Amino acid sequence: MIAKRLLLALLSVSALALAGAQDAELAKALDAAASGYYLLEVRAAFGTFTYEYSGLPTPFSRWVEDRALLAAAGSSRVRVLNRNAAAAMDPVLGATYADFIRETGAEALLSGRFFDEGGKARVRFELTELSSGILIGAGDWYVPAQAIPAYASVRPATGVLDRSRELSRLSGSSPGGLSVSVSTDRGAGAAYRVGEALTLLVGVSDDAYARVYHVDGTGRVQLIWPNRFGGGDGHIAAGSPVRLPPDESAPYAFVMEPPYGTEFIKVVASTAPFGDGLEDFCDLGSVSSGAMTRGLTVADAAPGVASGAARLAEALASYYIGP
Repeated sequence: MIAKRLLLALLSVSALALAGAQDAELAKALDAAASGYYLLEVRAAFGTFTYEYSGLPTPFSRWVEDRALLAAAGSSRVRVLNRNAAAAMDPVLGATYADFIRETGAEALLSGRFFDEGGKARVRFELTELSSGILIGAGDWYVPAQAIPAYASVRPATGVLDRSRELSRLSGSSPGGLSVSVSTDRGAGAAYRVGEALTLLVGVSDDAYARVYHVDGTGRVQLIWPNRFGGGDGHIAAGSPVRLPPDESAPYAFVMEPPYGTEFIKVVASTAPFGDGLEDFCDLGSVSSGAMTRGLTVADAAPGVASGAARLAEALASYYIGP
């Protein structure tokens, strides 16, 4: 028993030493990425870290954020704020971050993708200037498999990639330039811990009507906005994104609870009102075009819009719930 405890203690010390070495490597990589910037110190807010080119978060996503915070303490050029501003880079949602940028003094966004390369994970990170969207610098951080905790799996769970692809092509879009954007307060492709609250931002490029759906880890669909607490007919004015819930005094909240896994937010927007009534927070069945495109055959068009001529757009965001 004593020998077993000693072995576990030695393994813990070894893991801590390895993690410390990895943090030092990341600090050097951050310094190198910021070396060409005109400011001596770059204040960076978090974007998202997602799997390869899927836009999907995994347990590894939040672990990378945690390591970046620790690594920044050893960086001479980059200060990482424990705040998220991923949606500030979206032209439809960016204006809502003006106060955040002014209050925090954030100059850049730290975000990236990670890749499973067998015995190691490669994190490709980028520092992007918030005011211009120009890339400040980028780098690669290599993490040996033995340095990654067992809970922080790099790859998405089985079936998540397929569900993401299915949700991405449900309704399609119509010609005419309407676009809709959706992001969580931690970004589209964010990682949350149980007990944290999620806030959504939804915006449109032209005045439009929107429906916001939640898709859980099993693929079940619910309409979550407009809802009984507000939203009316779902109308959103161009340049005025809605926040869900609107503030801390709202009579509802989206609090992260088990089971762990990847969930999705799907938004469908139309320049004409939806032609049916759906009950909020009720089960609409599994992921399917029928569940999310009800009402898109508009019977009573808005004034000045011919029936059936509504322009449509869609957007998708994912997030991971973990311990």
